[in-house]
Amino acid sequence: MKTRLIILGMLCAANLAHADLSGKGREKKTGNYVDEGPWQEQVLALPSYGGMEWVELVKPASLKGQLFIDSKTLLLADDRTIRFTLLQLSSGGIENISHEGVHCGERTQRSYAYGDSVNKRWFESIRKEWRKLDPNNLAMKTVIQALCPDNTPPLNATELSSNLAKASTMAGPTKIDPIRK
Repeated sequence: MKTRLIILGMLCAANLAHADLSGKGREKKTGNYVDEGPWQEQVLALPSYGGMEWVELVKPASLKGQLFIDSKTLLLADDRTIRFTLLQLSSGGIENISHEGVHCGERTQRSYAYGDSVNKRWFESIRKEWRKLDPNNLAMKTVIQALCPDNTPPLNATELSSNLAKASTMAGPTKIDPIRK
């Protein structure tokens, strides 16, 4: 009988410990760390189209064309992702404008919309999922390295702006208009 009570007590303790670890709906505090549960993507409206302030990125010689980030749409969202408008200008003058998101810590990216520079509007992407960074996509690797140097997410908006300035071909955001009219 005594053995059964001990086993029953151990099972109850294990069950309580498991319930506490699952933290259903509660925050768990460990030192200075607060576990807020699974990551949730923040829903943000697309920026208005136009009025971009393009900052050209330094890029590897193997990448043809030019890369620009709009400093006005550069945002460190509350969900710890970075949102921005990207312009890829080919060496032949073809423009590819998109509104992107990157999750530095996860090394993932998502395209939210694609730009129509003729009609000045966005087309929302039908792909809603985040995907791992393609190691063969030199343009996006260059962008992520610029915004998240050494794969480190920026701590705040000031650090994010500083990362962009350090990775740009200019001292800071400068108005340039690579879009042909």
